[in-house]
Amino acid sequence: MHRPRVVVVRTIGESPMMNPTRSIRNHRHVLATVALALACIVAFVAGPQATTAAPPTGETPRDTTTTAATIAPTTTAPPTLAPSSAPAAAPASAPAPTTAAALTARVDTARGTFRITLRVAEAPISCANFVNLVQRGAYDRSAFHDWTRVLRQSGGPGQSFDPGYTIRREFSAKLMFDGPGMVAMQKSPDGQRAHGTQFFVTVKEQSRWNLDIPIFGTVASGQAVVDALEKGDGVTQIVIEGDPAPLLKRFASELAEWNTALDAATSQAGLPALRIVPSASAAGAAPAAPLAPAAPVAPSAPVAPSEPLAPTAPVAPLAPLAPVAPLAPSAPPGSPRP
Repeated sequence: MHRPRVVVVRTIGESPMMNPTRSIRNHRHVLATVALALACIVAFVAGPQATTAAPPTGETPRDTTTTAATIAPTTTAPPTLAPSSAPAAAPASAPAPTTAAALTARVDTARGTFRITLRVAEAPISCANFVNLVQRGAYDRSAFHDWTRVLRQSGGPGQSFDPGYTIRREFSAKLMFDGPGMVAMQKSPDGQRAHGTQFFVTVKEQSRWNLDIPIFGTVASGQAVVDALEKGDGVTQIVIEGDPAPLLKRFASELAEWNTALDAATSQAGLPALRIVPSASAAGAAPAAPLAPAAPVAPSAPVAPSEPLAPTAPVAPLAPLAPVAPLAPSAPPGSPRP
């Protein structure tokens, strides 16, 4: 008796429409692959600090070659980032960065004191010129000879004083006549450069002077004193606060020319000579070491007394001269010769 044989025939290349179960398995496989790729990307971005849960000991790793139909849908937990270590503190011995102190001019007047912040970064030439004039005493016992509703102006022995030189005008978008307290140099008579000594302080906005009259400072304190100044009020003194040595050294050659012209103009105007300050090239240099005292000169050895001269032998007296024999008498004239 023959047993019936069952033959299972599997069709290769079935279409999804003929086998919908296979299409569902393919979609699940794609989703699982995408989830695994995202997990890898997150772990790579997190870097070595990211940690993931390790599988328990003895667990058999999942066979990724099995069909997608046997893989249950799972959710991938995002990797846990380990707390980052705190940034290392800077060593206590590291010095904190420092900035150079700004130069300030203290102006003592009959009405009080106000201070000017010199804007060296924006107008170095004007600031170097102003500092040099202050150090030489050009503004001592001068006066605010010009007064208007906009400004208070000073600048040396008088409004008509010509120092014999002018300086280049400097402009900056950071320095505009947009309010009171702007300190500027007056323009030279030709209008192309700045006056050597005349300066003024504003008491109100004056935008029409922007990029025409050079500003070199701003009032840091005491604007009320500036507002109260009247024509003829004197300047007791101006003092520079800070170290101007680097600035003066930078413009040493210009300072030499300015001082030569200033001394000549002061002498020609019959004014007292200005103070002499150390040369700008030596400004900021270390003081010279004191000269070492010269070694004392050793006393010279005493001169030995010379030996007495031996007495000379006495000169022998000269022998007496023998008497001369008398001459025989001559024969009378006309006598015969013998």
